[in-house]
Amino acid sequence: MSGALAPRPARVHLPAPGDVIARFTGPWAFLSNFHHWPVRWEGVTYPTAEHAFQAGKVDDLLVREEIARVATPQGARLRGRRLQLRDGWDVRLRFEVMAGVLRAKFAASPVRMAALLATAPAVLVEGNSWHDQTWGDCCCGRPACRARGENHLGRLLMTLRDEFAERIGES
Repeated sequence: MSGALAPRPARVHLPAPGDVIARFTGPWAFLSNFHHWPVRWEGVTYPTAEHAFQAGKVDDLLVREEIARVATPQGARLRGRRLQLRDGWDVRLRFEVMAGVLRAKFAASPVRMAALLATAPAVLVEGNSWHDQTWGDCCCGRPACRARGENHLGRLLMTLRDEFAERIGES
């Protein structure tokens, strides 16, 4: 991967112990599934992790390839909302797919892996204003969003970061 796509978090700000990266924007935009980093997952290359995640809702390779051709991550998300979901999607499968997509995104490149590792030891929270309390923590102020979100995206990223750090420590 060329240096032109390299994120800058390690050069901009290294988190201090106790820091929280509360939104995946600015120098932390690379943590977002909407960030334009190609992801090769289960034999298909997608323009973003969002595309790959949405494609993971189905087993049909032709539909997955169609999603890979959608122009934007927002468009991929909209396309994903119209799919007939795989059995077990809402119970466990969506978390397994997300973990696999994230692993594919960051393990594919030493630059990406280093960028994720550079977030340590900060807590990663996918703060948002679009009411996503499963993958993140909405801070819009609406009554339904006043309770803390589950932040599964942030938690999966931190788990992956820990796995990478452990693997590097064993080398």
